[in-house]
Amino acid sequence: MINLLSNAVKFTERGGTISVTAQNDQLDSVVLTVSDTGIGIAEEDLAQALMPFGQVDSTLSRRHEGTGLGLPLTKSLVELHGDTLSVDSNVGVGTSVIVRFPGWRGVERPSAAE
Repeated sequence: MINLLSNAVKFTERGGTISVTAQNDQLDSVVLTVSDTGIGIAEEDLAQALMPFGQVDSTLSRRHEGTGLGLPLTKSLVELHGDTLSVDSNVGVGTSVIVRFPGWRGVERPSAAE
């Protein structure tokens, strides 16, 4: 969560919007979404942005600092737990990162008393 919020803040200009939502979907999964109105990522650059040390702008004169590990590390950790992370982004519009945690199907839910 820290990596996702950090990226949203880093790539959203002053006056922009960052939102965090959590909801259950029809499969009883928890869906967490971090959205921003930042610079966005072109569709052809998404694969690069999800690679370790991959940065869309790797020039020395780039405006945003970082190692290129935040998003790939978050994706790897999410997937290690059997969850999924996806990115929806448009240049100049913003980015939404969606993390989906599997539902309780086939698992006994804890009772309210526990």
